[in-house]
Amino acid sequence: MEVDLEACVNGSKQAWDAFVERYAAVIRSAVRRAISARLSDSGGHDVEEAAQEVFLRLIKNDFRLLRSFDSQRASLVTWLSLVARSVAIDYLRKKRPVAALAWAEVPADDRVSDERPDLPLHLLTPRQRLVLRLLFDQRLTVADAARAIGVDDQTIRSTKHKALSRLRSHLAPEC
Repeated sequence: MEVDLEACVNGSKQAWDAFVERYAAVIRSAVRRAISARLSDSGGHDVEEAAQEVFLRLIKNDFRLLRSFDSQRASLVTWLSLVARSVAIDYLRKKRPVAALAWAEVPADDRVSDERPDLPLHLLTPRQRLVLRLLFDQRLTVADAARAIGVDDQTIRSTKHKALSRLRSHLAPEC
């Protein structure tokens, strides 16, 4: 079944219903994979809520996201899978703000002080400070830090890189 995206973004209920019928399974599947990769018990309720978030995101602001689809760059199924994965991750972050919870779990007397005069830690986000604390002060591996916070290993590596880059650029002598 071919779906008329132009009619969808122009407000055709029939076209939108056909779109939902055709791609709901694709979206649910991508959401389920994203959620189960991050949660041990990926309940159906979370999958359904996150899938609804995908559809809402697609139609929000006069179908702005759906209008951004470019068939020259990817197939619609691939693009929708990427959108669904991204929305599912956002959904999980809203449901359990990982950085805030993990930061709160570090004992107050064991946290890196934001007031250290030798490092401008105020330039870093709480998540960046947490990742540096776990990797350098507590000497956790990337995998252990990722498990402690509940994110992918690559997220830890990326956060560490951004934090160190931010500190280096601030501390580097003016050339």
